[in-house]
Amino acid sequence: MKNIPLTALTLTLLFFSCQNTPREPIPGEVATDLYNRLQAQLINAQPGDVVEIPEGRYAFDRPLSLDGIPRVTIRGAGMDKTVLFFKDQKVGAEGLRITADSATIEELAIMDTKGDAIKAQDCNGLTIRNVKTSWSGGPDENNGGYGLYPVSSKNVLIEGCEASFASDAGIYVGQCENVVVRNCFAHENVAGIEIENCINSEVYNNRSENNTGGILVFDLPELPAGNGRGCKVYDNKIVENNHKNFAPEGNIVGIVPPGTGIILLAAKGVEVYNNEIIGHKTIGAAIASYYITEKSWNDENYDPYTYDIYVHGNRFERKRTVPDLSKDFGKLVNLLFPGQPQDILYDGIVDEARPSGANPMNICIRQSGEELRFANIDAANDFENVHKELGPYDCSPAQSLPPTLPN
Repeated sequence: MKNIPLTALTLTLLFFSCQNTPREPIPGEVATDLYNRLQAQLINAQPGDVVEIPEGRYAFDRPLSLDGIPRVTIRGAGMDKTVLFFKDQKVGAEGLRITADSATIEELAIMDTKGDAIKAQDCNGLTIRNVKTSWSGGPDENNGGYGLYPVSSKNVLIEGCEASFASDAGIYVGQCENVVVRNCFAHENVAGIEIENCINSEVYNNRSENNTGGILVFDLPELPAGNGRGCKVYDNKIVENNHKNFAPEGNIVGIVPPGTGIILLAAKGVEVYNNEIIGHKTIGAAIASYYITEKSWNDENYDPYTYDIYVHGNRFERKRTVPDLSKDFGKLVNLLFPGQPQDILYDGIVDEARPSGANPMNICIRQSGEELRFANIDAANDFENVHKELGPYDCSPAQSLPPTLPN
C-alpha cells in the first residue's frame, strides 16, 4: 500500500467527516429553495399529510405557516438535527405560526426569532413534541417573548420540549382549555413555564431550572378569555430559579424577583403537590391576588382574587443567601424577613364579599417539616399583622379541584 502522509490522511478524514456534519448557516445565506418547498407543502397539504424537514441547519428569513388544514404533522429529524435559524428575519416575527386543528409539530429546533418561536392560535387539538426553542445570544430583553406559545386553543399537549432564553416565558400557554405540559425542560428564561387564563391544565414531570421564576399560574385582566381556573402542578423539579430578570420594561413577568419557584397570581382552583422546590433565594411559592402588583385594570368581569388553593406534599429547600433585592417583591420579602428566604408566602388579601372566617379564600396548605417558613403577610393592611401560623390553612379544599386530564 502506498504511504500517505499523516497530514494528508488527516485532512482527508476531516473532509469526509465534515460532509456528514450539519454546519452553521453562513451569515446572510438563506435556504430559499427549502423554504419555498416547505411552505408550498404547507399551503397545499391535505388532512393527514406529514411535511418532513430534513436534517440540517437552515437559515430562513420569514416564518413558516400552516393555516386551516387539519391533522397536518410538521416533522424534523430530531431537535438537535433539524435546526431552523431566523436571526436575519425580514418578514414576520414568529418562526412557525399554526392556525389549524389537530396539528403536530415535532423533532426540530427553532432559533433566534424576532418574536415567538412557535405561535399556535385558535387550534382545537395541538401537539408540540420534542421541540427546542432558544436564542443563541443568551439572555436579552430583545429576544422573543415566548418559545412555545399556544393561545386561544383547546386540547393542547406539549411534551418532551426544551425552551431557553425567552424574554417572557419559555413555555407559555394562554387562554386555552384542556392543557397538558409534561416532560419538558425550561431553563434560563424569565419564566420557565407559565399557564395564563387557562381552564383545566396540568403541568407535571417537568424540570424548570435557572429561570427567574420556575412555574407561574397567572390570571390577568383585559384579555379575551379571563378568569381561568383548574390547574394541577405536580411531580416537577423546580430548581435554582435565581436568574436575573431580563424581561422588557412593562412586561408583567418583570415583577418576578430572581429566586422564585412558583407564583399563583389571581389563580383559582390550583393544586400544587409532590414537587421538588429547591434552592431559591427569595421564595419557594407565592400565593397572591392581583392587587399585590399595584397595577390598575379596566375589566368589569375580572376577578383579581386567588382562592381554592391546595398546596401539599412538596419538598422545599431554601438557598442560604439573602433574598433578591432587584425587584420590589424581593425587597418586601427581605424587609419582612431580613436575610431569610421564605418557603410559602400568602398575601392575605381577601374578597370581602365571601363569607367571613379564618380562611375565607379556602387556601389549604399541608406541608410537613418543622423548618417550613410560611407567612400570611397581611398585604391589605400594610403588613401590620404578619403571622406565621399554618393552623388556619391546615385543611383540604372545600371546592372540588379539576379531575386529571386524559393522557
